[in-house]
Amino acid sequence: MAGLKKIRATKWKNDYDFNMALTYLTFSANDGHLAYRSDCYHTATFSQPISLYAPVVSGKQDVRVFYADDTQKGVPKEGIADCIVTTIDGEPALQAIQKFTDRTSAISKDPGVRLNDALASTSWYNDWLIAPGGFSKRWEVPAKESMDYTLQCGTGPAKKITVPWVVKPSDNFEFHTFKDTASYWNVQCLAPLNPNDNYYRKKNGGRNVTENANLGYRINEAPGTTLFRERGFIQLPKGGRNGREGAASTITKANEVLVTATTAFYRLKNSPTCVAVIASEEAAYFKFDPSDYLQFIEGLQKLRDGGCKKLILDMTNNGGGSVDFAYFINMVFFPNEKPYFVEDLRANAFVQGAAKVAIKQSSPRSIFDARGYVSMANGKAYKDASMFTKGVNYKRGGTTSTYTQKNYFEYAWPFMPMAKNDTLPWKASDMAIVTNGFCGSACTMIATRFNIAHKVKTYAVGGIQKTPLSYFTFPGGFVMDNDGLVRDMKQLDYKAKGGPSTLPVKATLNVAVGEIYATEKSTVALEYDSKYFTANVHLDQDPSAARHPDNIWIKIAGDFK
Repeated sequence: MAGLKKIRATKWKNDYDFNMALTYLTFSANDGHLAYRSDCYHTATFSQPISLYAPVVSGKQDVRVFYADDTQKGVPKEGIADCIVTTIDGEPALQAIQKFTDRTSAISKDPGVRLNDALASTSWYNDWLIAPGGFSKRWEVPAKESMDYTLQCGTGPAKKITVPWVVKPSDNFEFHTFKDTASYWNVQCLAPLNPNDNYYRKKNGGRNVTENANLGYRINEAPGTTLFRERGFIQLPKGGRNGREGAASTITKANEVLVTATTAFYRLKNSPTCVAVIASEEAAYFKFDPSDYLQFIEGLQKLRDGGCKKLILDMTNNGGGSVDFAYFINMVFFPNEKPYFVEDLRANAFVQGAAKVAIKQSSPRSIFDARGYVSMANGKAYKDASMFTKGVNYKRGGTTSTYTQKNYFEYAWPFMPMAKNDTLPWKASDMAIVTNGFCGSACTMIATRFNIAHKVKTYAVGGIQKTPLSYFTFPGGFVMDNDGLVRDMKQLDYKAKGGPSTLPVKATLNVAVGEIYATEKSTVALEYDSKYFTANVHLDQDPSAARHPDNIWIKIAGDFK
């Protein structure tokens, strides 16, 4: 609140600075579920044709060139991949990147995870792809038209290069719709009068949005994940010298077994260890088509039937997805244990009023309808609004607020539990989880459940040398944006004071609606319960593993007993 008061009291020179101040304020919470972004100033992307990473080589961490596109102005033709970058715009390179990402990356409270987010990384998402990192591809307007680098390539003399920013329109840019500042403001910035127009349909995948009665099935993309995916991926040429060794495949030490909508399954060569690379929890469950779920089981069955004795879950750059799918994965591996974390929601007077209205609807359609939740206390779905109206007071950040009773989402799959003669062989000691710290929301619900409840060993890769690194980030029940909350209140016809209102400009404000807890007795939400953050093992990044994640798998496989 102090930050908002300061912004309100400031006399801003222009609207851009005002909106960016709001954005940076939300980012400063380092919660990937919380963000404000104005579409008015999200109409262009700014890219450097040089992507960076920070491996540890011979015991020393340096910023190095991961990939360079030598077709772009300012990039040397002789090949600079893996040259050390000593300074960026006159500042020590690692310091410059950390300073930038601490201001602009909202994904984690761990500075090492924020560093990883700024740098290039290799991960699976329907294919093996290289993300450029938030430092090299951004939507904020750069301070100047180019970036200056000092490079140290081998034992040769240091070289200085100046590389211009490559500017391209973003997906938010409306072509051929304006001719001057006034028309730009009306088209790109001013919120439409009709919330059902093309702008809102575009924001929601080109379709009209309705809320699912079972909230757990909803796929909620956190803004931290949205920002990551908007950067796109580096288009590598075949062969070449700029960051890829000839025409080599990304994975060379494992054989692909199966690829599904969410996961790629591998078996390490000449090893009883297998790997499930879970890219996201963006899985849909329908009674008429449960294929996303069944294919995940099929992949595990193939690994089991192939003789896999150990299993690594690689969840690098996994931004989350469906809470229900996270529950499902937890149940698949630990069928006799609870698959969920309990959660709660804020329950101030406005929310309690909305809950009293929502419970009267013919079927649950609102996030404030208690019938969409199960009571932690008795394991039964609520039939009245007591989850909200009989709240619990917690003191957080020096302020006492009211929260709902602890709850979780309903879950039920007709094909679970698996038949006794078809169960999976892996115990907690036979498994490991590896991430780069970017394992958010629904991904967190899997990784932390495995580690906190079942003691599955966790590994985190990269970050800051000799500094413990978190293996997850922005845990939470689910996320909604301002427009979704407004629609919810509209369908309830609930107009009490203190509720959300439509923003006057084209912008998105996201908030975590639910917060999960590490245990049923916890009073501190997992988002702030730092004793659970750190991975059991921190692995430094190295030039080979950064391009070939199977090198990390080999290291982890060697740790199994």
